[in-house]
Amino acid sequence: MADLGLELSSPPTDGVTSLRFGDDSGLLLATSWDAGVRLYDADPVSGSSTLRQHFTTPGPVFDACFAAGGDTAIVSGGLGKSVVRHDLTSGADDVVGTHGAAVKCVEWDHETGLILSGGWDGRLKCWDARLPEERRCIADVELPGKVYSMSLTGSGSPTRRLVVAMAGRAVHVYTPMGLTMSGAPEQARESPMGHQSRCVRWLPDGTGFALASVEGRVAWEYLDLTPAAQEKKYAFKCHRVRDAGVETIHPVHAVAFHPWGTFATGGGDGVVNVWDGAHKKRLYQYPKYATSIAALAFNADGDKLAVAASYVGESGDAPAPRDAVYVRKVEPGEVTPKSGVPK
Repeated sequence: MADLGLELSSPPTDGVTSLRFGDDSGLLLATSWDAGVRLYDADPVSGSSTLRQHFTTPGPVFDACFAAGGDTAIVSGGLGKSVVRHDLTSGADDVVGTHGAAVKCVEWDHETGLILSGGWDGRLKCWDARLPEERRCIADVELPGKVYSMSLTGSGSPTRRLVVAMAGRAVHVYTPMGLTMSGAPEQARESPMGHQSRCVRWLPDGTGFALASVEGRVAWEYLDLTPAAQEKKYAFKCHRVRDAGVETIHPVHAVAFHPWGTFATGGGDGVVNVWDGAHKKRLYQYPKYATSIAALAFNADGDKLAVAASYVGESGDAPAPRDAVYVRKVEPGEVTPKSGVPK
């Protein structure tokens, strides 16, 4: 039997939409179409998993992130159009603000304490939950299209930046300061791929990002706009299955970077691949899961990988295996780049 990892007990009961590990707590956050925001403690070595907390919202949840030092709070957003802060200590919920349509993505900037949200209303908003309710929205930017994915640089980047992938193949890069001061993007790009963007994630050092699309391709993009840097960017095909001479192209739903700079992709084919983007090489392929890979997340130490095996609707309203979340123990050989472990 294939080793898929530790399957979490008490999983979401409808489509999983996002996964994140807390940098401080190591706890795993999961959101889903069943209106739940769940927090798990999972250890694939001991084989134990515990549902620590479960918040219920007015509608399906599309994204959530930890939003306080020590991972003591969560911010979520979804079809209910609200950005909601969940206090893990008191269990209280607080509506930070709202969008005109579903909230697709949320981020929290630990340097400024600001919450960033992107919606299907084509708006990017910046919130300060510490202010009175009527003053919390400190930036409201009109975008060229609805938001599909967002990513905020981590501690490995010297400058905090937000990348936003939108409808119409638009991609914008912002600094939190620029967003609050003028609302103008630092860079406005177009996806190099011909179809809808699905997921965008920063490289750990913030020098570029990986952009995945519905067409079974991933683009490796650099922030530096000099010709020398831009010559290094590329896109590659993945998550494609050839059978009897017919190729089936699956969307790439998820991208997650390991702290060492390698990254995993998950597709509609139920496969998780690990890549060395700097050297254009696939490092590892995990055993196939029963259905689509809807979300992926490495923990801060890089020794755990969370995998959401959850049907994303590629074939319409069709029967699908039950939703499941697995946490795998990551071996160094699966994620070590060709250049070796970074020092």
